[in-house]
Amino acid sequence: MKLQQYINSFSEPLRVEDPSPLLRLLSVTNKTARGLHDTVGPEAERRLPNPGHSLPEPWDAIALRHCACVHALYSNDFVKAYSHQSQLLSLFYRWFQERSSWALPVLYLLLKDLRDLAEQADSITYSQTGRTPALEECTRTVSKAFSICATDRAFKGPESRRTGVYHVACLSLKCYFKVGKPNLCKNIIRAVTSDPKTPPIDEAPLEDQITWHFYIGMLAFLNGEDKKADEELNWALLHCPSEARRNQELILTYLIPLHLLRGSFPSPQLLDEHPRLSEVYSPFVAAIKSGNVKEYDERLEWAQPRLVSLSTYLVVERAREGCLRVLFKKAWIASDKSSRIPISTFQMALQLHNIIVDSDEVECMVANMIYRVGRHFVEYQSSFSAGCES
Repeated sequence: MKLQQYINSFSEPLRVEDPSPLLRLLSVTNKTARGLHDTVGPEAERRLPNPGHSLPEPWDAIALRHCACVHALYSNDFVKAYSHQSQLLSLFYRWFQERSSWALPVLYLLLKDLRDLAEQADSITYSQTGRTPALEECTRTVSKAFSICATDRAFKGPESRRTGVYHVACLSLKCYFKVGKPNLCKNIIRAVTSDPKTPPIDEAPLEDQITWHFYIGMLAFLNGEDKKADEELNWALLHCPSEARRNQELILTYLIPLHLLRGSFPSPQLLDEHPRLSEVYSPFVAAIKSGNVKEYDERLEWAQPRLVSLSTYLVVERAREGCLRVLFKKAWIASDKSSRIPISTFQMALQLHNIIVDSDEVECMVANMIYRVGRHFVEYQSSFSAGCES
């Protein structure tokens, strides 16, 4: 395909407002992109200072930027490819601000490719310095797209760019998590939820609803709002398509620890379907069921790097109390289910698992358990006995 032939291919889709051909012409990963790299890439770069006027402004420049981008990409110059895609988005925004929702699929494609190129551009920098400058800049670019969609006053109803708010918002949330700044997500969420003109979430495409509920649940998880996190993540899991195994696994990564907290365990069948989750969480499930505190602590130490990277370590650590609860129940049963059990009995149960703690700490463990399960008293006597309800 010659360069001018490629540029002219934009004319008809722009005239009839058909996004499908534009998606094919502007993707950086399809056969068209590879063909452009092989044929017109270098020529397009030379024409960038003077793009011409074959198409409505600024589409000549957009077409040339795309050619330059794929040429750099397939030449393995990821930093340059990202730069071209970023400048392409700046040109596209000038045009998109006056367009209705028909152009949203094109926006989604350009933003997705920008994010992917940013990750590739940062690959070397991140390995050397731990920084992600391209992805951080990409986050700001995506946020600008969110503003363009959220502030649409020219179009109403299905033609409004506001119908794309949730898709772009979810992309912004994903970028904030990628750059390690989930605290900034609240700005996007507030902008969506506080604007009465934003369409209800249930009017968004199902995939956007699932992603939205997942990130709301993730933020609640990180903030220690266990109940809200459980509700949002459960919703996302129940509505996640059965074939989207990777997304199911991602949701379960955070949902399983929440269930461990309240003594609810994933079924063996569920863990068998997700081997990576089974490797991490099956030992904790087994330790809690058996009340093996030592095994739980050893697995917690072994899994710590991975759990920390997933931001689930603190919740799994809190779930250790379930292991203690089973162990103490066994001690209670061994004591003929007495309504008064000396603290030393629980202390001895811990010692049998090589957990050496003083009586004050054991007392604190028992008091916390009584508080969490709704009991309201601990009776102290000279022998440090705990009043329990069987």
